[in-house]
Formats: sequence, C-alpha cells, structure tokens
Amino acid sequence: MTALDGSHHYRVTIGHPLVASFIQPDNRSAKPVIYMLDGTAALRALDETTLQGLHPGAPLPVIVTVAHDPEKRQQDRAKDYTPPVANTASPEDQQRYGGANNFWHFLEVAVKPYVAQRTLIDPQQQTLWGHSFGGLFALYTLFNHPQSYQRYVAADPSLWWQDGALLQDEAAYRQRSQRPTGELLVMHSSSRRSSDDLGDDATRRLAERLSALPELSVRYHDYFELHHGSVRPASIPSALRLAQGLKN
Repeated sequence: MTALDGSHHYRVTIGHPLVASFIQPDNRSAKPVIYMLDGTAALRALDETTLQGLHPGAPLPVIVTVAHDPEKRQQDRAKDYTPPVANTASPEDQQRYGGANNFWHFLEVAVKPYVAQRTLIDPQQQTLWGHSFGGLFALYTLFNHPQSYQRYVAADPSLWWQDGALLQDEAAYRQRSQRPTGELLVMHSSSRRSSDDLGDDATRRLAERLSALPELSVRYHDYFELHHGSVRPASIPSALRLAQGLKN
C-alpha cells in the first residue's frame, strides 16, 4: 500500500484465524483484530510457539502487520511514529519527524477498510501494538484519537523523544471531560533510554497517572532482565492475549 501523499510504501499482511477442518479463513463471525507496527519485526516474532499461546477458549484475533519499505525503514518509521514537532524545532527535525497524525489517518482511511474488505472484523475489539517509536505512536493515538482502538499496547515506548513532548498530549488527555473506555498495557525495559528531565521511571509514572482514570484499565510490566530490543518479542504474547479480551 502507498501513503495517502504518495511518500511512503507499506506491506500490509493479514493473518486470519483458520477453520481447522477446512484450512481456510474463518469468516463465520466478527473477529477481534490487532494492528502491529514495525510489521517485519513483528512477523518474525509471530512464530509457532507464540501463536500456540493464544487461548483456545477466547476469540482468535485477526493479526494485521504494517511494515515499511525495508530500504527506507528507519527514516520512514521515525517520521510516521513521532508526534508533530514544535514550531521551535530545527528545520531538520521538522523534516525528519512529526508524521504521526498523517500515519494515524492512513491507518483509519486506508488500512482498516482494506482489512475489513478481506475479513470480518469486530470494530469494538481493535488493538494497536507498537514497540519503541511504535509504542510512542500507540500512546499518541490513545491520547489524541482514543476512539480509534479499544486496546493499546505500548512496549518500551520512546518517551524520551523531544524531551518528553508526548507528556503534553497525556496531560490534555487526562483533562478531557469525556473519554471512551479502553485498556492499556505498558511495558518497560531495564535499558530504556530516558532524558535527564524524565528520569528512568518515566514509563512507570505515566502508567500510574493513567491508572487513576476510571475509563482506562491500565496494566504495567517491568522487564528488568531484558534490554530494549528484547522487549519487542517478549511483549507480543501478552498483546495477543489482550487482543483476545484476556487480562493475562
């Protein structure tokens, strides 16, 4: 698929639950869906062992991965997953970052309809998973477009970006007079980079603040033993169970 402005290209992969006796997509009923950013890395982590961890007694989710063009992956994900930058930012930063709202719009008007045309989706059971910059994007979407998904997974989110600029979005979200109900799973690693101003426990404190909101069910997990990159595959089994509507 191509971005709405033609600037980026993506590979969207749809994993359907199968009817075991026929080995074909099961479209007999609407399914929960999980949208996974950094799709190439996510697909590598979706091995047989991980998929066998899905709970057989709960609805199996449709798994949608969204991957950037591998030749431009680093620069394109930095653009797509980061919130709008301040007007005071350097011209280089304004060019390199700040495309999160455009990417959110692309998911809403291009990717979601593309998926809905190919499988039966329950629009009230949508999960968004992201790691690192992708986790930052998941939180950005929750704070600015909370109606887009019912469940969010932010695995080791890059809160340090632009000295914690996303915390302004968080504050505005908490001050809203109305918020849709939702679920948030936040994960943190021992090696997560943070700015001097935020501190090493910024992710935990974010989760604590959000857990005070009655509309939002928040769970936090600290992977003390893992480095930043290892949190990506470690987070996926819990994300899939959340997409099934399970608590653990």
